[in-house]
Amino acid sequence: MTALPRVAGRTSGSARFKLGMRSLVGGVTVIGAHGTDGHPVGLTATAVSSLSADPPSLLVCVNRQSTIAAALVAGAAFSVNVLTEAQTDVAQAFGGQRPVRGTSRFAFGNWLRSADSEVPLLHGCRVAFECVVADLHDWATHHIVIGTVADIHFFDAEAGPLAYADGEYKVIRPLTPGT
Repeated sequence: MTALPRVAGRTSGSARFKLGMRSLVGGVTVIGAHGTDGHPVGLTATAVSSLSADPPSLLVCVNRQSTIAAALVAGAAFSVNVLTEAQTDVAQAFGGQRPVRGTSRFAFGNWLRSADSEVPLLHGCRVAFECVVADLHDWATHHIVIGTVADIHFFDAEAGPLAYADGEYKVIRPLTPGT
């Protein structure tokens, strides 16, 4: 194996890191909760992962400066809504790519309130997970939130998923056999 030569001035700074991470394809979700002021809050996130099947749990990473952060620190229930390829407008609204803020973001999509936890659920997404904060850890600029899944709502599981890579939203299609 040949070693790569060291390049003078090369760094692993955050801009370079972000550029590299754009190569990682992520599923697009909207995390929703009741804010500490009683109004719904949410953000678009690709930093979501299954953590355990027993108990069913998810790992979600959110910036500590986001509007949803205080609710999660306070232990609020939250939802993870997995978007379809037809919900790019929702992803953009909650991701800051549209000129809307706060509760105005919920004008994008058909939002319901869970009967049990009252978290916002996006009707028409592929699936929505209702979660309870089980643990929370801080790392640099983010909270790492472990959520135990309390309920699962399948809305449109057959719809094509929305993905994010190379700095833009993408659709996923099956490969043709033999390619």
